[in-house]
Amino acid sequence: MVYWYDLSWDEVKEKLPSIKAVILPIGSCEQHSLHLPLGTDTYSAVHLSEKVAETLKDKVYVLPPIWYGISPHHMNFPGTITLSEDTLIGLVFEIAYSLKQHGIKKLVIINGHGGNIPALTIALRDIRDGLGMKVALINPWLFISDVTEKILESKIWGHAGEFETSTALIEMPGKVRVSKIKKPVIKEPKTPYTAIWEKNKVITPWNTDEFTDTGAIGDPTKASKEKGEKLFNAMLERTINFVKSFIEEK
Repeated sequence: MVYWYDLSWDEVKEKLPSIKAVILPIGSCEQHSLHLPLGTDTYSAVHLSEKVAETLKDKVYVLPPIWYGISPHHMNFPGTITLSEDTLIGLVFEIAYSLKQHGIKKLVIINGHGGNIPALTIALRDIRDGLGMKVALINPWLFISDVTEKILESKIWGHAGEFETSTALIEMPGKVRVSKIKKPVIKEPKTPYTAIWEKNKVITPWNTDEFTDTGAIGDPTKASKEKGEKLFNAMLERTINFVKSFIEEK
């Protein structure tokens, strides 16, 4: 049993002395091209959280996930639901506040959506300064940049592309619409340094449909289960190593 929400209150009370941290998975409900479900980011965050908690059994529990994120840039595609930054920051802070009241001292956020990072970074500071809790944010795909450089063929691999489709084949194979995988038409911006996939770039506001016809920013036809296994295993190994160290730290 790795889920916080499967415990009864007396079981939580009994286990509290041995619980070293809890994991909060956060994702989004947003378009992921034609072949991946709206909940892709949350499914991926939950799957990784489960595997970490299974490895660190009884020391770490997984909280109910947050299924919504900061997704205004995907709103031109049907199905996307977005929160404001203030809503997500407040929600995460109030979850942490509740945990603190029950004696939990450490919180690990496993985030599946890049658009959440600015808001979650603010939430980390609020939790540390306002509650005195130790808190960490893991963005798994950023944790293995050296691995992605070796495995991926694409220059542009981000949203619903080679990376995310490959890992989805491992994390939620039954939800990938394999027959609907197609290469998108990617539109390069006219102004230099503004493409969101560039390493050296100027930050500008953008909407996904300005770059792609399918909603994918990258080529999912290059995805494979073999690549997904290597990418997921790398994310899992590094996340476990971090969480082990994090919960042992005084």
